[in-house]
Amino acid sequence: MKLVVIPMLFIGLCMGCASTDSVNSEQLKYSQWQLEQVNGVMVPSTVEASMGFIEALQINGFAGCNKFFGEGVLEQNRLTVNKLGKTRKQCSSELNTIEKQLLNTLKNGADVSMQNQKLVMQGEQELIFKEKLPL
Repeated sequence: MKLVVIPMLFIGLCMGCASTDSVNSEQLKYSQWQLEQVNGVMVPSTVEASMGFIEALQINGFAGCNKFFGEGVLEQNRLTVNKLGKTRKQCSSELNTIEKQLLNTLKNGADVSMQNQKLVMQGEQELIFKEKLPL
């Protein structure tokens, strides 16, 4: 009997390691996030796409080539950014692709969750962010 309990306990602990938690606006407020993956593909280390949340879920960031800003709305674990604006620099093809994926996901809305201390946005694209520590 004891031999059965030990593997079950181990499985239970492992399931807790891969937990998925809902996200609320208080968790996002004053946080910074670095884009790590798009659709399961690691973002090259040369790409510095990131975003941050400030008071009232205002969002700002750098999409790889251009800065962006907008007003975030979080309802039922779905984040949508309204009034999304950005600078208009010319980008390389690689940066332009990542930038469009990020900005379209924000504009069109995505389900958000925390998985293993990472912010996951699941919309037309799956974006995974790691927490960006302040300088």
